[in-house]
Amino acid sequence: MGSWFKVLGDWDMHTVVNYLSAFWTVVVMNCIQPVNWKYCYRVDQWLVPGVMEGVEILNDPSIIYKTEREYLKNYNR
Repeated sequence: MGSWFKVLGDWDMHTVVNYLSAFWTVVVMNCIQPVNWKYCYRVDQWLVPGVMEGVEILNDPSIIYKTEREYLKNYNR
């Protein structure tokens, strides 16, 4: 349980509740509809990589658009 506190850093409870609420509204409510089952059933293809990417961004926010910044630096030379 201590590792989650390390990952979340200085987030307060409101931030965690907001993210959980958004996840419930967008993902869970859409994935319970039968028409979306074919897109939602492979959780290992979309949820696990997304969570891993989110944790990586939490640990190092500078990685967002890193390749785009590098491209623009090379383009402007």
